Amino acid sequence: MSKKAEMGIGTLVLFIAMILVAAIAAGVLIQTATTLQSKALETGSRSTSQIGTALTTIVVYGEDASVDNSVETLYQNVKLTPGSEFVNLNDSVITVDLKDSSAELVYDSTEPCNSSVNSTKFSARYLKNGSEHRAGYVVTGDVVQLCYKTPNSVREDSTFRITFIPKVGSVMTVQGTTPGVMTTTRVFLYP
Repeated sequence: MSKKAEMGIGTLVLFIAMILVAAIAAGVLIQTATTLQSKALETGSRSTSQIGTALTTIVVYGEDASVDNSVETLYQNVKLTPGSEFVNLNDSVITVDLKDSSAELVYDSTEPCNSSVNSTKFSARYLKNGSEHRAGYVVTGDVVQLCYKTPNSVREDSTFRITFIPKVGSVMTVQGTTPGVMTTTRVFLYP
């Protein structure tokens, strides 16, 4: 009878050891799964903001073509697309491509949004503030006018491409051809 008891105790010790090993393995698996889940959620959130955040152009126009049938300063009214997160203008770049020249512009909050804007910068004027308005950002409800100079005068029947590149979000491109006759003070280029 004592031999059976020794076997039973040995089996019990072995069984307890297996339970302890299984518990430790389960703890490691749960911790790994939690870490992977949090990384997946963070990646998903970043991907959503990268893909789902974008601006849309309402209108692009140039001013004072009545002087020499060309424009040098452009005004682009933009807003967020539905479901977008905010866009930080400080982390954004605008490229203006004309037939024979191009420029890369960075945001300057100190520049006035008028025809005297610096040729290497773009500035912004808030036409409408959203409920969570923050200067230097485009948030839900904002309508923002971006102002910038073109690298050269934009003449009649000229092609142009304007690209807004945010740090986070989708690139917005507007392209087209200027009207065949530009004699008015305000010349609409898009839509």
